[in-house]
Amino acid sequence: MVKPEDLQPWFANLRTVLENAYLAHDEPWRQSGMSGPAERWTILRKPIADCIDRSGSLLDIGCANGYLLQCCLAWTTERGLQLDPYGVDISPQLLDLARQRLPQYADHFFVGNALDWIPPRKFDFVRTNLEYVPANYEKAYLDHLFQHHLRPGGRLLVANYAEDDPNPARGLLPGSHATNQILAHLDELGFAAVGRRDGLDPRGRGNTRVAILPLLAFSL
Repeated sequence: MVKPEDLQPWFANLRTVLENAYLAHDEPWRQSGMSGPAERWTILRKPIADCIDRSGSLLDIGCANGYLLQCCLAWTTERGLQLDPYGVDISPQLLDLARQRLPQYADHFFVGNALDWIPPRKFDFVRTNLEYVPANYEKAYLDHLFQHHLRPGGRLLVANYAEDDPNPARGLLPGSHATNQILAHLDELGFAAVGRRDGLDPRGRGNTRVAILPLLAFSL
């Protein structure tokens, strides 16, 4: 997929916004975009790890400082699974933190724009959010991930951190699609989930729902 030239300012702004917001904090979950105490992080991010039902590789798109990958390693190990973690992010500064956090996997982190980045290999599980791309590019983005990122039998994990939120646009860049019902929105785009995992926000500001999409959801 070739990224149109007129999207470069949108992604440059995305990088600036994320770096300014995440690097202003020391807590690792805040450097990954989560406010509140550590317990809230666990409740709202562990559903991602709960979608992983076997040992294999995980690519975290928008991995920031690598804290989600580090936690997924711990959460899946508790269930006797072995996870091979990878990450891609638009920000080199955030990736430097990820490599420091997981030095044994330093060569598993890549700088790239998820809309057109093609990885050097394919993965068993890929985690993303739809607001990482402008609204008009969501379907093309998901098709790109299915075609270039997933191994046969792989699963795409599409997370929504504003599920059931009355104001899902809070914190999103202009041009992103705000949704508080990720399964219904994926249906509108032509993708049917085969499962989901949920986390209930203790502050009532927006739950987590992770939709599980199989590779067969994509057709050339």
